[in-house]
Amino acid sequence: MQTAIVVAVEPDVKPLGLGGNLRSNLKEVSRLGYNGIELFVRDPERIDVEEIRKLAEKFNLSIPAIGTGLTYTIYGLSLSSSRESIRKKAIKRIRNYLKIGRKLYSRVIIGSIKGKVDDFQSGIRNLRGSLVRCAGFAEEMETPILIEPLNRYESNLINTLDEATRLREEVDSSMVGLMADTFHMNIEERSIYNSLIKAKGYLEHIHFADSNRQAPGQGHLDFNKIMHALKEIDYKRFITAEILSLPNQYEAARLTIEFLRIMRN
Repeated sequence: MQTAIVVAVEPDVKPLGLGGNLRSNLKEVSRLGYNGIELFVRDPERIDVEEIRKLAEKFNLSIPAIGTGLTYTIYGLSLSSSRESIRKKAIKRIRNYLKIGRKLYSRVIIGSIKGKVDDFQSGIRNLRGSLVRCAGFAEEMETPILIEPLNRYESNLINTLDEATRLREEVDSSMVGLMADTFHMNIEERSIYNSLIKAKGYLEHIHFADSNRQAPGQGHLDFNKIMHALKEIDYKRFITAEILSLPNQYEAARLTIEFLRIMRN
């Protein structure tokens, strides 16, 4: 398993990870010993993809995934909206993220952009239809998308890995996978361990954060058991820190990588 941490591309964006100057952050991430970064992107049409690629290569970092959450939290675009015009804009935005993903060999995360709905049945139907269209673009570009379950306070659509698995099977595309997030799982899953075991075959990315959204080891989650589950399903992809910047962002990054080194041994 390899390690990564969330890094914002735009310097004025504050992520659950590292914000500020991109070059300085990539230099520090590399120095700490991470293998990669997960990009947190506000506007996929206004970033210099080639500059990002060159910086990642300079510091020997992979880019396993791209986060799209700001599309919903800032712009209010969601794949489940009752308004077709909003859904179309959200789908177009995902297509733009996929274009970046294709150039950087990165998966594109479908998390907050799933949205919140007043009527569940119509919402899940709209989400499914939007994902089918997104999957078509993903197949065209050979760039996977990842369904991320979120906790009920952030979204009322797809809160568990079981629900994400069913949605993935309904969309029925080899370019659609799942990702997990231990912070959300601590709220929604009956058993984090069992849920990870059942997701075998679909799980392609995972966020690590403790019960309080701080660095792993700063809360009460049983990461020994979580790591055991990942080893049991032969998970070999990235473990990515998506964490609060406490006590500060670089210290949080250091605490995480040191904790993960112990967990992997």
